[in-house]
Amino acid sequence: MKKLMWVSCFMLVVFALATIRSSKLFAANKNYEQFKTNVPKVSEDMMKADFWINNTKGADKVIMSNSEIEKYNNKLKEQAPEMVNLQKYKELIKQDELKKMILNISSPASTPRYDKDGKQVTKAYYDNLNENLNIEGIKMESKVQYGITVRRTKMQCYPTDDSLFKEEDNYEFNRFMETAVYPTEPLIILSASKDNKWFFAQTYNYLAWIPAEDVAITTKEELFKYVNVKEFLVTTGKRAFTVNNPLNNETSELKFDMGVKIPLASKDEIGDEIYGQNPTGNYVVKLPTRDNNGNMALKYALISKTEDVNLGYLPYNKKTILNQAFKFLGERYGWGGMFEGRDCSGFVLDIYRSMGVMLPRNTGEQAKITLAKTYNIPTEMTLSERKELIDGVDIGSELYMPGHVVLYLGKYNGEQYMIHNFSGFYKKGEDGKYKYYKSRQVMVTPVTIGSDENGKTYLEEITAVKNFKANK
Repeated sequence: MKKLMWVSCFMLVVFALATIRSSKLFAANKNYEQFKTNVPKVSEDMMKADFWINNTKGADKVIMSNSEIEKYNNKLKEQAPEMVNLQKYKELIKQDELKKMILNISSPASTPRYDKDGKQVTKAYYDNLNENLNIEGIKMESKVQYGITVRRTKMQCYPTDDSLFKEEDNYEFNRFMETAVYPTEPLIILSASKDNKWFFAQTYNYLAWIPAEDVAITTKEELFKYVNVKEFLVTTGKRAFTVNNPLNNETSELKFDMGVKIPLASKDEIGDEIYGQNPTGNYVVKLPTRDNNGNMALKYALISKTEDVNLGYLPYNKKTILNQAFKFLGERYGWGGMFEGRDCSGFVLDIYRSMGVMLPRNTGEQAKITLAKTYNIPTEMTLSERKELIDGVDIGSELYMPGHVVLYLGKYNGEQYMIHNFSGFYKKGEDGKYKYYKSRQVMVTPVTIGSDENGKTYLEEITAVKNFKANK
């Protein structure tokens, strides 16, 4: 009996010591700092969405319902010239109009450009590109075609895979790259390049050249029958994937970025297996693929229910905006969608897509939206006036400045903060000079972080604040 009691006591002591050790390790890990950040006034706690959600009043309050968002999108397409209602697009386009559209997008740069090897391109280089525009092959009147993307792809200002840069070693900014385009994106096809490898196409918010191999051709009726389904998934993580499919490469581990709408198969379309796999634990989706003639053929695929997806759009509120923004934290900056990422306006665009809100693609276009609660900030406004104005705007608001947009997080310990996808910042050193630090990612920073070598801040650059909602 005494021996049993001794063993029990010993085990209790061992358990207690293990618990204490585990607690110490947990505490150590919680406070673990691998390196000292060069970003001023930012702590580890600020890198979490909950930190800012808990600092936000009315975080769950709905800004617009699904029906209100649908009306908002339709109004925006009527008001913003960059936004297009593809379903109402004209069936025929005249030669002169189409030529003008192409040449407005595809024209040689007025300043020197360099290829990937650092060599300056010549007039002969542009002459070859211009020939591939196939301007001479445009008919007096062309009938538009309809298509849909089958994978993540890109739009370029010329029908070429080439990259051109402003500086010899500036590989981060391909000036031919216009935007990334995600799977299941409907588009209007207006023309084809001379080599037939590119389509000149219009999405709901962009016009440029897209690789033909990434587009499936279909009819207007079939396209909108597919994309206007009532039951669909939305990618709510920064990306989600279909499951591996050894029997069909086109739908195997296909990547969907945030905000992509993915039509679901109906109950009567789902059998006991999908390509040899039981669908239990998955969503069964219908995806566009290309047949041997480049036409749309719908095929089934599985998306695990553990993926960050949602049945329908997320609710449009401040909590969702903050949660979605922080899913991109640390993702590398990608000009126009380079490096499988996104840039500052793409960051904002994809957050809103996951709630069903459609926006123009570029920063300048977003900043001009009149269908929004807007605070204009004139250049002569003082620093203190700017701080006071920002104090009064909603958390989750977009702060626009020339060539850049950020998401406002709120105020903490007297400092205003933002999350944004940006290239870099300036910080004053001990010698009194401002040093440039690269960011090249989505990061949390104070609004007063340096924007140039003379000590100017991002706060001083802001020209407008936007809340995207219908004007009352």
